[in-house]
Amino acid sequence: MEGSLSEEAPLREVPVPTPGDIGPDIPWPLQGLPTSPPDNPQVGDSWLWWLWVHDPMPPHFEQAMCTVRGKSDRGYVVVRDEEWLVSVDQADVDLILERWENSSVGPWPSTGIYELDSLAFGEPPDEIDMDPGIYLVYFDFGIAADGFFFWFDEYPEGTYPEYHSNECEVLYLNPYSSGGPSGNYMLAVAAHEFEHMIHWNHDEDETSWVNEGMAELAMWLYGAPDNISSFNSNPDNSLVVWDGTWADYIKTYLWSLYFYERCGGLPAAYAVVHEQANSIAGYENVLDALGFAEGFSDVFADWVVANFLDDTSIGDGRFGYAGADLPAFAVSGNYSAYPLEWTYRTVNHWAADYYRFQGFGSVTSVLLSFDGSDNTSYSVRGLVLRSGETPEVLTMPLEPSGQYGALLVTGLTDPADQVVLSVANTSSSGSLGYQFKAEDAAGIESPPGGGRPTLSIQAGRSPFSGSVTITIGWQSDDAGSAPSLDIFDLGGRLVRSFDLPEGGRGSAAVIWDANRGDGSPAPPGCYFAVAGMEGSSAAARLVLLGR
Repeated sequence: MEGSLSEEAPLREVPVPTPGDIGPDIPWPLQGLPTSPPDNPQVGDSWLWWLWVHDPMPPHFEQAMCTVRGKSDRGYVVVRDEEWLVSVDQADVDLILERWENSSVGPWPSTGIYELDSLAFGEPPDEIDMDPGIYLVYFDFGIAADGFFFWFDEYPEGTYPEYHSNECEVLYLNPYSSGGPSGNYMLAVAAHEFEHMIHWNHDEDETSWVNEGMAELAMWLYGAPDNISSFNSNPDNSLVVWDGTWADYIKTYLWSLYFYERCGGLPAAYAVVHEQANSIAGYENVLDALGFAEGFSDVFADWVVANFLDDTSIGDGRFGYAGADLPAFAVSGNYSAYPLEWTYRTVNHWAADYYRFQGFGSVTSVLLSFDGSDNTSYSVRGLVLRSGETPEVLTMPLEPSGQYGALLVTGLTDPADQVVLSVANTSSSGSLGYQFKAEDAAGIESPPGGGRPTLSIQAGRSPFSGSVTITIGWQSDDAGSAPSLDIFDLGGRLVRSFDLPEGGRGSAAVIWDANRGDGSPAPPGCYFAVAGMEGSSAAARLVLLGR
């Protein structure tokens, strides 16, 4: 766990050493002294432990005498002798064991850390010492880090020549971290590290972002999750790239909590830990196994919106969190002058950007257009925040072949109304670039009327992909009707037809990719887009230039 005093601390957890990182040679066990737990250890028993320390640098193993200071059915509290009654006392030991066995401060106050993690993630390993008890070893790391689990303790000493093993299930914890060894923060750290042990037992090669996200969820289950910060200031941070920064812990925490709430609670977390496929493929398999029609990219796209809105009152609740209150997420741009011409930006894979449009004044309808790199996939949403109303989430349909689309937002009548454009990159490869624009859609929204339907239509060409955006507004007494939309050449020959959605707000945006109905490209020249509805029609002139 990273030093808790500052979110800019370089570490959260002590990295597992790799060959070449071990540091100076340290003498092997002193003759005649034990270096692994005795059979049936009791309070007061002492033996030599291999400890991974950072003072003096470089990080290295050294031996130190440590003593069992407390014991429960499924846990031991072991303290380095130099720390006893200095950073750890008997009151700390008693509370640690109480929380380990019997109680927590979160959703299940009558359940301890051991049982919470076991229910959520699975059974811990128990092969090296055949003792169900987990050792919680407290010593000064010599660095601002909170805890760690080393997998090589699960193998006999000497199995890996450049590592050392204490030959038992052990979590290492720093008594000098924030709040002290028995504070809720460090108890949550114990839950975090215990999840790592369990995760290793069931899927030892899982990618870090998944593993750390589940360990963060363990802190939430205990009731002392990390404070949400840093990631919300820069949401353009790929969920699936792990650098060990504070923002990385927070993004994986939010993802794991969202998945837990959205996809079934404890069984969903359990399935993730036990799924042998890793990273995105693992989540895809879990969603299939749990019977969800949605894939990873669908859940991710909703998660991006939930991070910004955090409002469970919308629809089925998928755009918010029940178990956390999120701070505001940063926007990458604020706009209040229209039209906004094409604006180019980039967003990382499996990350998001947000743009706020406000100050509409006399603009009561706005047309948002998007054009993304063709070799990438995106999810684009319009988050409509009308004053005094529940937020509305509108999905912008994108052409799969070109990743371009448009969204018409109407009914912007209050000076406080806002529209937030949410752009999520939902692919693992491809270019990162995209562009968007916003236009006053006056004339698209037809005035109220009765009897014969009224129609309006306009069109504009995207310079980024060569597509044409056609926007239609209509008014009809038949709420279930929708106009037709056809493209004709100058000779009156039908080039392309489109189906429009029925009902809604009486408006639609359609993208014409400049192809005929059979998929062949339409030649350069003049065309007409004609909307028709119950005897009424409207037309817009189109000009296609060379590709």
